[in-house]
This record gives sequence, C-alpha cells and structure tokens, in this order.
Amino acid sequence: MNELPVMINLAGKSVTVVGAGKVAARHLPKLLAAGVSSAVMISPCLNPELTGYLEQSEVTWMERTVTAEESFSSDLLLLTSDDHSLHQALYRNRRPSQWVYVATDPALSDFTFPLTVKKGKLLITVSTSGISPTYARRIKQRLVATLPEDSEQDLAFLEDVRQRVLSSQLPAAMRKQLLQQVAAEEFLRQPERERSFTLLLEEAIRNN
Repeated sequence: MNELPVMINLAGKSVTVVGAGKVAARHLPKLLAAGVSSAVMISPCLNPELTGYLEQSEVTWMERTVTAEESFSSDLLLLTSDDHSLHQALYRNRRPSQWVYVATDPALSDFTFPLTVKKGKLLITVSTSGISPTYARRIKQRLVATLPEDSEQDLAFLEDVRQRVLSSQLPAAMRKQLLQQVAAEEFLRQPERERSFTLLLEEAIRNN
C-alpha cells in the first residue's frame, strides 16, 4: 500500500461516523480539533467516552442501525463498527469525492490515523502502515522521551521571528538566510536571543 504523509485542513468539512464505539471515541476528538463543521455519528449505542461531545453543536448522534444500502453525502466517512461486511458495502456506495476510513481494513481506507506526538506547535506522526500498532506505540514513547524540553518555547520564538522577517520586505534570499541562521541550535541557545535577532534584522535592513 503506497501512502503519502500529508497535513490536511479540515476546517468546514463534514464527517459521518458509522459506529460509536472505542474506535470512534479515539478518532472523533481528532476530527473536532481539526475543525470539522459537522460530525454525525450513527449507531444504536454510544460509547460513554463520546457522551460529552454531544454537548458540542457540531456533533449529532443518530441512534439507529445503518443498512448496507445506505450512502452518505459528507466529505469524510468513517466506518468504525465491527461489521466488516457492512463496511465493504458502504465503501462501494461512497461518493466519488468522498474520503473513506475503514477501521476493519486499513488497506481499503483512503486515509489512516497515525499515532501523533504533539507539543505546542510541534507535531510528529508515527505509522507502520498498519503492520504493527504495538511497534508504533513503542517508537512514539521513544520520541516523547527524546524531545527537547524547550521545544515549545523555541517554536514560539521562531514563529515570531518568521512573522517579523516576512514583513521586513527584505529580498527572498536574505529572508531565507536569516530564518536559517536564527533556527540554528547555537543561536537558539543564546541567553538573549530576542535581542540578538532584533540586532540581526536591523542590520540586514540597513545593509539592504
């Protein structure tokens, strides 16, 4: 299975979730955090972990059973029940532009949910392409243990640097050089890096 790791903007997108068990409970929070505008769960029963999400205006629970003849108009379709035959039928009924996740068959899915390590603006994903979730979890634990403690502060600083450099009207080559210089480890570890960057930017503007 060939896969392309990408970051997707889901703001304003709609999702239908067939099944409301443990798998849905893992993935629905991620979709809401990504900004989906509508999430409809369809299942005769609801995992207790999902109950609190019903208070959000974006989330709806339809308490019923899904049949194999149905199709859905949402942008994303998550098939998270334990009925693989139903999943196969719903996958065949999908709209041409609809992205489908099949929990019972990752190879059939248009997308998957990798494990993630998130620390502020830093986001790292880990996937074994469905081969071994256990191995992926072990790699995730090792990554968490090796992340720099100050990565959040570094990225907050670099975000401010980027905004100031991009608004400086310096030539593209100079902007790129500045951003690379400030992101270097030795620069980030300076005790007065904000002042050092300000002086560096002012000098670049004067010499332009």
